[in-house]
Amino acid sequence: MVKSQHITRLLLCISNLLHVKSFSSALPPAPQPTLPRNAEDVVRQAAKSISKAYLQDGKNLQSIRLPLSESMYSNSEEGFVADRAIGWQGGPQETYRYLSPMVSSLLKQIKMTDNTGGLAVKVSEQLLLDFDGSALQTSEHPAGALYDIQAILQPNTDWYYIKTIESIEKQFSNTEGKAKRLFLIINPAWRDKSSWGFFGAKKAQELILDRYETTYAVDQFIVRGRKVSLLKCYSDDWILFVGDDQDPAVPAERVAMFSVRPDYKDIDAALIEHLRS
Repeated sequence: MVKSQHITRLLLCISNLLHVKSFSSALPPAPQPTLPRNAEDVVRQAAKSISKAYLQDGKNLQSIRLPLSESMYSNSEEGFVADRAIGWQGGPQETYRYLSPMVSSLLKQIKMTDNTGGLAVKVSEQLLLDFDGSALQTSEHPAGALYDIQAILQPNTDWYYIKTIESIEKQFSNTEGKAKRLFLIINPAWRDKSSWGFFGAKKAQELILDRYETTYAVDQFIVRGRKVSLLKCYSDDWILFVGDDQDPAVPAERVAMFSVRPDYKDIDAALIEHLRS
């Protein structure tokens, strides 16, 4: 009799476990990120990705690429994916004029802690090289210096920026004996090791490319005459979107996903497959 009761309980436990497994597998998948349609969307989406990477996984060194489009900053009826977003006509000083206030807003929205005491984050800026349109922004958090953030805007492949990044790490983000603080590289001029000269490539790979993970990016360009966007939100895959050439007001369509940033040939193949369907 006792043995029979044990068997009955065992079968009941197995039944309950199977029920839980069945219930869990029926849960809806997490929603995929959508392509932002204005500057406010970009800032909110980027702030969420940066915060998640830092608070959840301790990534204090991050690389960010924010899109620049005149249509983001005006009441134009054009969609966010505009021609000017794909081929910016101005130089680094012009892009800095649009990027600087966007980054200031971003630093204020990155969630470091709920302990603000009702006070606002204060953001200051220091110009680095005017002809490069580069700058260093610092956010001071009311909860204390541990939650401060620094962001370098538009660094290029000059050796000056290698030394500047090393200095910021030593004095701010990776100071020996202190907690690691958040440091962002925003809209760098490089894409990969090939962007650097022969003498700087190895150093750039070791200091930056191998250590600063891209946690948020919106890259926009033309492929086969179509406006294409790549979106990266931490910790989701890269998502390929294609805009509607006939009606820019129509939201861009998601057509493919990639675990790493795709090469041109992969984007081209995905676009061909999309156009065939």
